[in-house]
Amino acid sequence: MVAMDMLSRECRNIKLVLSYDGHNYEGWQRQKRTRNTIQEILEDTLSSILNERVHVIGAGRTDSGAHALRQVANFKTSNFSIPAHKFKIILNNSLPGDIRIISSEEVSTSFHSRFSASYRKYIYLLYSLNQGFSDIVLPFISRYSMISKESYDVSLMSKIIKKFVGLHDFGFISSKREYRTTTRFVKTARVFKYRGFVVFSVKANGFLYNMMRGIVSCTLEAYRLGDIEIIDKFLSGNVKNKPTLVPPNGLFLHRVYY
Repeated sequence: MVAMDMLSRECRNIKLVLSYDGHNYEGWQRQKRTRNTIQEILEDTLSSILNERVHVIGAGRTDSGAHALRQVANFKTSNFSIPAHKFKIILNNSLPGDIRIISSEEVSTSFHSRFSASYRKYIYLLYSLNQGFSDIVLPFISRYSMISKESYDVSLMSKIIKKFVGLHDFGFISSKREYRTTTRFVKTARVFKYRGFVVFSVKANGFLYNMMRGIVSCTLEAYRLGDIEIIDKFLSGNVKNKPTLVPPNGLFLHRVYY
């Protein structure tokens, strides 16, 4: 307890809620092959402001080209001179315009944006030229959604995507081997229409690399084939050829739950 008290006096833990357009970035996570990631830009900006090396932790590691409406991050600093709520203003004056800080606050030193989270919700946007408000591909639509010429029965698609609800092994989607387990619990999954868009919404306790895009791809494949039971085959690993992943530009980290 004494050690924890000393640590809390030596550093502060700052929580950020941020939104970003991922179109121009190589995803959230810092990488060796590029400096163009959300995490690295945040870390470099904060390090310059605070005159100390800062490590930023994110709740979700969004893919290259994917976006966030309300990503949550935190960092620790030994600087006590800047009020926590001022980081929002200072960062928004320093960051590129496609990365915006929604709020900043001081939290307990035990708070961890990734490991303290109970659930995350991702959404994926698909725009149907046959069912939308425009039959041409407008620039802002193609930037933030997958474009399709098909018509969709969202009631049927919602029945299909609900097959993913529950505890499942999603190893068939992600080829990365960095996880201790590829099992994740999906709390809710649905498909609905919103102003011409077909919206895929999934809330889970965690997401593997490409997991949300894989769920959307499998749902579309089952819909195309008219075979809702193929989802069970995907989950059991009994389908050799996985459907091609939908593009990342329609993917948004929607919310993080604590």
